[in-house]
Amino acid sequence: MNSYKPESYNSLSPYLIVDKAQELIDQLKEIFDAEELRRYDRPDGSIMHTELRLDDSVIMISSSTADYPAHKTMLHMYVPDVLGTFQKAIKKGCKLIEKPVNKADDPDTRGSFYDLAGNYWSVSTQQS
Repeated sequence: MNSYKPESYNSLSPYLIVDKAQELIDQLKEIFDAEELRRYDRPDGSIMHTELRLDDSVIMISSSTADYPAHKTMLHMYVPDVLGTFQKAIKKGCKLIEKPVNKADDPDTRGSFYDLAGNYWSVSTQQS
């Protein structure tokens, strides 16, 4: 059966336009075990478009150009082990914003960091 979107893709995907796209892709693969699904390079070798699966979500990334400059954003992701994921991110060069903590009246243990492109990531695990 034909569908309006690729099989197992979510309906909404963040799209990051960044400097050093390949470095960000490598960083996300190491932190989140991201899987590259599709990729299209420009003739100069820069990344025109790539899609990464992070758990059950797809994120899209492109190298910045003069017509499409880099933008920074904030992303939130639930992970099975917030402490392990956070430690991996810091070890892989991400900049600390807040160490994982479980605040009063919040079922999530949450931490945050900046990736090498300057995007703000909040990672959390909900406590049962």
